[in-house]
Amino acid sequence: LVTRAFHTFTPSVVMLRTVLAFALVAAASAFSATPALAGLRAKAPACNVQMQADGVSRRDFFKNAAAFGIAAAPVIAGAEVEYPNVPYLGGGDQIDVNNANIRVYTKLPGMYPNIAGQIVKNGPFKSVDEIYNIKTLSAEQKAILKKYEGNLVALDVAPEYREDVFNNGLYR
Repeated sequence: LVTRAFHTFTPSVVMLRTVLAFALVAAASAFSATPALAGLRAKAPACNVQMQADGVSRRDFFKNAAAFGIAAAPVIAGAEVEYPNVPYLGGGDQIDVNNANIRVYTKLPGMYPNIAGQIVKNGPFKSVDEIYNIKTLSAEQKAILKKYEGNLVALDVAPEYREDVFNNGLYR
């Protein structure tokens, strides 16, 4: 995912940041001393084993880890959470030839599996016209491709989607 320093935040991103901040504060407060519970502590330790090494206690370690998590939260929450071209991955009428999974081509009769396989195998493409340069496409396959040319677009490659063009992990 891409992290941007200056990004306009939608209400869902603001909510995510708020929830994340509260979760981190709650985790940090779990390891701090609470005055209300001070009377419940045992006067003598249950065992004589000390859980410290080199002067760093478990409580101090978790406090520092929680502080680091709180400091890192704005960077994590600022990550891009939505890919703007999701409709081209199979949810709309047009298919992105560079990022869409091979199974999306089942929407276009005659394209799946042979032509679709050639498209995802030989991509990415700068334009839809480059698909016709695939040497293994027959004249008949190029005619089918021409029929659906208006349904195909060549958008910029998104690595997180490009790696799943053959297998998106969905099984029946």
